[in-house]
Amino acid sequence: MHESQFPHFVDWAITSKCNLSCKHCRGFPEGGVSTERAKKLIAEIAELRPGWVIIEGGEPLLREDIFELLGLMQQRQLEAHLITNGMLLNPQILTTLKQLGVRVMISIDGATQATYEAIRNGANFDRVVQSAGDCAKEGLLEAINTTLLKTNYTEIPGLLELAASIGVPRVTFIGLKPCQGYLEKLLTPAEYGEAIRLACQAAQETAVEFFFDEPFFWPTVREWGLLAQMPAVNTGILVSSTSACIFGEYLFIETNGEVKPCSFAPMTIGNVNEKPLGEIWGEALSSPFLHRLKDPKTKTGYCRSCQYLEDCKGCCSRTFVLTGDWFSPDPVCPLSLKLAVREEIK
Repeated sequence: MHESQFPHFVDWAITSKCNLSCKHCRGFPEGGVSTERAKKLIAEIAELRPGWVIIEGGEPLLREDIFELLGLMQQRQLEAHLITNGMLLNPQILTTLKQLGVRVMISIDGATQATYEAIRNGANFDRVVQSAGDCAKEGLLEAINTTLLKTNYTEIPGLLELAASIGVPRVTFIGLKPCQGYLEKLLTPAEYGEAIRLACQAAQETAVEFFFDEPFFWPTVREWGLLAQMPAVNTGILVSSTSACIFGEYLFIETNGEVKPCSFAPMTIGNVNEKPLGEIWGEALSSPFLHRLKDPKTKTGYCRSCQYLEDCKGCCSRTFVLTGDWFSPDPVCPLSLKLAVREEIK
């Protein structure tokens, strides 16, 4: 297989078990992947030579065999990035994660107790800040992850200040996945624009790096003349080789073994409980639909006249969820406001 034919990374939701009830939880399908199958799956992931593996959930630390599986990943020389809500971290777990060479990302969706605890039911703000600090002291904390919602995006400056006080080098801002009440929680184009401005400004003031996990981020930065820097190193979410939507260029393994071309995607391309991951990836590589979707020229509407189309393509999965059309423009792109008017004038 040519280098370009390997997945950028594999994102594995390893358990649906969770100790919190979050407002933006996407929900999980029934079923799971057994320990025996998970062990074989790790070997199959290693054969695909991804840049790294994201381990998430649910709360991955609630999976009873998690450390055994992380140990196998270490043996296979897979770079593992674990996303946790931080509530279960303790000195013993931190020591184990350090021994296993795992990089940790902790989800903190608010800079204040009120915002954070309103979003993450059952969580404790002081506890997560303490856990993040302990993790940072051990050199394990790679980033704070924040899912952007209407109720927290104005706290972006505070989140970067919080990261600086904890001693974590970066914050990753992640788009909201489809969930209950999705439309009421999702940022509008104008709000996304404001979020990008806030992040760029706060990064200058705090010297904390950030990665904005949206394909329209860099186009917006360039169009508006904002100051932003690519994080110095690859993180567990960042793909530095491209800023465009990477739908179909990585693999998402759902808690029940379903495989998707994107963690947002309302479509499956196989199930690891039914066939090997390599076979599923091979079928994805040869899929006419995925080839079409990856081609920027298939986009319609105002995207066609956008000079940043090849560097962006919009978020394919979100576009489909909101419009029912895979090839439509991304409805929440900040540049869409100006582009849509230009299209109407034509």
